[in-house]
Amino acid sequence: MQSDLVIKENELLDPSNYPKDQRQLVEDFNARIMRLTGIITGIGKEYHTIWVINATTKKMYLYRSTGENTNRDAVELGFKFDNYDRFIEEYVDRCVVNSIESIQRDVKLDVVFSRIKDGELFSLDYMRLADDGNMSYHQMAFALAGQPEETDNFILAFRDIDKSIRKHIADKRYLREQLDIVETLSRDYYNIFKINPETGDVVILKLDGYVTKGMEGAGDKIYPYEVLYKQYVKDRVYSEDQEWMYEAISLPVIKSKLKDNSEYVSSYRVMDKGEVHYYQFTYILINANIPNSAMLAGFKNVDDIVASAKERANLEILANTDMMTGILNRGSGERKVIDAMANNKPGMLCIMDADKFKTINDDFGHNVGDKVLRGIADALKITFRDEDIIFRLGGDEYAAYVMALNDEEAGRVVMDRAFKEISKMDVPELGDRKICVSAGAVFYKEGDKRTFEELYKLADSAVYESKKISGSALHFR
Repeated sequence: MQSDLVIKENELLDPSNYPKDQRQLVEDFNARIMRLTGIITGIGKEYHTIWVINATTKKMYLYRSTGENTNRDAVELGFKFDNYDRFIEEYVDRCVVNSIESIQRDVKLDVVFSRIKDGELFSLDYMRLADDGNMSYHQMAFALAGQPEETDNFILAFRDIDKSIRKHIADKRYLREQLDIVETLSRDYYNIFKINPETGDVVILKLDGYVTKGMEGAGDKIYPYEVLYKQYVKDRVYSEDQEWMYEAISLPVIKSKLKDNSEYVSSYRVMDKGEVHYYQFTYILINANIPNSAMLAGFKNVDDIVASAKERANLEILANTDMMTGILNRGSGERKVIDAMANNKPGMLCIMDADKFKTINDDFGHNVGDKVLRGIADALKITFRDEDIIFRLGGDEYAAYVMALNDEEAGRVVMDRAFKEISKMDVPELGDRKICVSAGAVFYKEGDKRTFEELYKLADSAVYESKKISGSALHFR
């Protein structure tokens, strides 16, 4: 393999051995070889992780991985997916955090070869999530692993260029660049915070909206999470939502929600100058593959684009809807269940959790995982009635409050129907793999004094009993 990468100087042709009318052609040939030699030599010196790929078979071989800056994500993914197309799709999806669509387009095999076919070097700069959950500027480079038109092999190399770029970028601008980790957050969210889940330390990345008492603008200053958590809820959140919000964004709850899922999203209401507004929070792990990874929290107003009172009705629907699946989001779903209980409407509260969902994202990619999430929601919409309350708790967790259902036999009939609909989901990328769901249920009967939180904890504990059984299962509490 190495012989494809190294062109020795003594392999160049000696023009004096050729007729005068051919010497210019020989010199042009030597110049092309020297240019290619320079490219390969430069890659060997500057890039810490180098793969060789056969353009015909798309098979990948690790040529070099050295130094403290070794791109471990690229190495691990390369060994897991030794097909270039699958590898590069997973790498960009997991590690690249800016200009993702354009980079996905530029790294396609046919695009790469059109750039390097004449012996040129083609490189892409991007921001990468490092192995420790931090962000850094990186570069991937492509070059032929041999002479043009004489090799099917090409090189994919990685290097960390963070140090050199930091010399030319002010600290404030670099901090702003970090927001590219989640383009939706940086584009749509006014306030964004980076949080260490272990220490509770908070750093403000963006603060263009409401400023919580005790906080200043974006910068390196560290704040305790209690300031964001308690002060924000006390001063900003609508009184009817405060009790729920205190629990919803407490660190233990957030860590629990992000244990098996990369994001936690819900909505709430804010009181501002006597008017109630709809808001949304999003908590996202910076690197879901690293235990106790730092996370980003974004808060945004979802009704500030409303231009007239007529549009507010549409906004209310938007604020109550989970954008991924089209069913109710957690905040609105829980409020509807609590309202039903307050009006003494009995029913069955059921919590559902897709089994081994993380492996679907890992093995098939997040696009396939999103199809599964939408498919489960569609199955639930088919199963339950219009008067029932179905909503997404976040990640791969769902809930349903089935009105006027108060015995286990009827509950099993309903949930068996839900399991059957879920089993009929058609996700071609999964092949023969079936989606299974673990469910837990509890009944709220007329005159029951238990709170929603108490019912939820009981149903959630029953989910863990169901997970001990292979296939879709239901347990009651």
